[in-house]
Amino acid sequence: MTLPPSAQATYQPDFSLHTLGWKAFQDLCAQVCSESLHRTVLTYREAQDGGQDAVFLLLDDSGQFQEATIQCKFSGKAERRLKVSDIHSELESVAALVQDGRASSYYLITNMGVDAPVAAAVRDLLRAQGVQAPHVCGKEWLTTEIRASARLRALVPRVYGLGDLSSIIDERCASQTRALLGHLLPSLRIYVPTDAHRAAVKVLGEHRLVLLLGAPAAGKSMLAAILATMAADTDQLECFKCDGPLEIKTYWNPNEPKRLFWVDDAFGPNQMREDYVDAWIEFLPKMKTALEQGCYFILTSRTHIWNEARLRLGTRNHQLLASGKATVQVGELLASEREQILYNHIKAGQQSHDWKRQVKPHLAGISEDLNLLPEIARRLGDPTYTSAINKLPDDLVRFINHPQEFLKDTINELAAPQLAAMTIVFLARSRLPIQGELDGIQKVADKFGTSEALITQALLQLKDSFLTQKEENNEIYWSFIHPTFADAISSILSARPDLVGFYLKGAKTETILTEAVCDGAQNVKDAVLIRTAHFETLAERLLEVPNEPKQNENLFAFLGRRAPLTFLKRLIELEPELLRRRGRTDPWYKIAWRAEYRMLAQAHSLLLLPDDIRSRCCFELEQAALKKWDISFLPSEEILTLFRPHELITLTLKILDVINNYISEEIANIELDVDLDSDIEDQFSKVTSFIENAEILGVNDDDLKQQLHNLSSDAREAISACERRQSEDEGTSVFLDMPTAEAPSGKGQRSTFSDIDED
Repeated sequence: MTLPPSAQATYQPDFSLHTLGWKAFQDLCAQVCSESLHRTVLTYREAQDGGQDAVFLLLDDSGQFQEATIQCKFSGKAERRLKVSDIHSELESVAALVQDGRASSYYLITNMGVDAPVAAAVRDLLRAQGVQAPHVCGKEWLTTEIRASARLRALVPRVYGLGDLSSIIDERCASQTRALLGHLLPSLRIYVPTDAHRAAVKVLGEHRLVLLLGAPAAGKSMLAAILATMAADTDQLECFKCDGPLEIKTYWNPNEPKRLFWVDDAFGPNQMREDYVDAWIEFLPKMKTALEQGCYFILTSRTHIWNEARLRLGTRNHQLLASGKATVQVGELLASEREQILYNHIKAGQQSHDWKRQVKPHLAGISEDLNLLPEIARRLGDPTYTSAINKLPDDLVRFINHPQEFLKDTINELAAPQLAAMTIVFLARSRLPIQGELDGIQKVADKFGTSEALITQALLQLKDSFLTQKEENNEIYWSFIHPTFADAISSILSARPDLVGFYLKGAKTETILTEAVCDGAQNVKDAVLIRTAHFETLAERLLEVPNEPKQNENLFAFLGRRAPLTFLKRLIELEPELLRRRGRTDPWYKIAWRAEYRMLAQAHSLLLLPDDIRSRCCFELEQAALKKWDISFLPSEEILTLFRPHELITLTLKILDVINNYISEEIANIELDVDLDSDIEDQFSKVTSFIENAEILGVNDDDLKQQLHNLSSDAREAISACERRQSEDEGTSVFLDMPTAEAPSGKGQRSTFSDIDED
């Protein structure tokens, strides 16, 4: 441990440590000591600590472990300096600890400035009580430790937001960090490292890949930004924030190994996006090579979107994601973590002293609520969102358990120009350029009975409460301060028929295809609901979709999954040639994943599919089965209805011939020619997926069932043999083997919220 110098006059930035609060400061001290001493530090809550805020063990000259004591002194005053009298109340406890053999070494750590004469006098007082090795560490020492240790900053990332970045890390990293964190940087000042945070650090260090999962408002993007910042700081990686998986291709270069890719909402922002999943299906086999070359990947997703995408990815999924080894559930917070998060947001928020005083008795109780997530705590600290909280604690409980309803009520109470501003940001998909023409603004102004000038003013009025300015790729744009705001606007538009019609007329067709769902179709979480009364308007818009493979695929997916048969029938009546459009035909794309066939099968069920198109579909499906070993369509009864009975019998016999005569040989050939530098399972996926999909043929045939089981075992053995031959390149990272500070808790301790209403 680097001990503080006798004089601490050299200027260092203090990281605004006085803004932390007593509990957060105590935790920070524990992490600093853990990092500096490379020992586990146990922290205790005030009123139960017996004069010990934290303890650790030291090895003395005789080889025996001695307990050392850490005592923290926190002040909320920025210019406060330690006085000798500040230690007087501790001396009796110090003497008792020494007598019990628990304070031969004693560390007094404070966020106050410490002058050399005061430090010397305090050490003399501690020695007089029997302390053999007294240490007095002020904010100057803490600043030095933080600036010297990237590993420490990884565990206490809020320090990035407490001072000038260039005073913490080198200017290159500081510049990149500003770009990565952007509007999130001020939020680091109140960030609370959680178990999920520490798990994500560990997973990223072990696998170079982490997928952060959680509900909206769980803090996924903040954690991703922090992980990216730590990577830039500690492993000197070049970081790229990608707008969806399609941008990874732009930045990934096999000859540039030290890169980190951060993809927020990796599988879709509000619902699963077919084109995003398609991009991952193409890229995931390449990810293994990128990881082996030293690249890192940080992905985020809402849990329900990932669950849907995971099924779609199937065998193309990366093993670490499929097994869950690289996934971290961000929203699963401990009660103590929720408590500290709530404290930080309210303490640093704009609520009045009187409001804080009124809610103070109820904060410990609501922090026990599992639904209290970081974004909800942020809103509680902002009076903009809490005007409807009157009856305590009932309204506080409802605010936490029904945050979307409170948010919708708050938005609906905005003035017309402000609501119009929120709407135009929504129509721009949370990327409304600050400069240049605001697309569609006049239509929005007319709808809300306002003007373009007032909407422009409203954008500025909503800054930092509902909206924020982000910068990516040298472009500055307006965005919602949190993704849940887009969900709320979507819900508001869905509930108002006049606004749904406006949405349909104003939104881009690709936006409608990925964010809307028709009344009568299967429910899609967080989608804009298009009711029957607006089907004609919707049909008019969808007929604008250009006849281009990728756009057609999105259109087919919408018609097959997000629209009822009645709407499909109406669209075909309006445009019969729709059935002759073609979607994507990528070689890596499983034929059952092509939305075209599902949509055509539904048209066939309506007796609207011309027989030449039906015959073409059956031919293409058979060719996929026999030439590409792709029988992914077999489990789909809907697609199988395209075949006439005799055609289906003929196809089944041909598939059985492949099973009997070709699979074993193909397994042996793949094993012989396997590329050990590429993903092993991916190279066998053609065979393994064929066997898996063929199992439906053996449901009532025990011999065939056993034969498929044996072939599956042969394939697994071949994969295992190849993996044993494959060498693994294990890298090291500063993210690994980090010390942690443990915090036992107990009843009757000082409340975290004890000073919440103090200035």
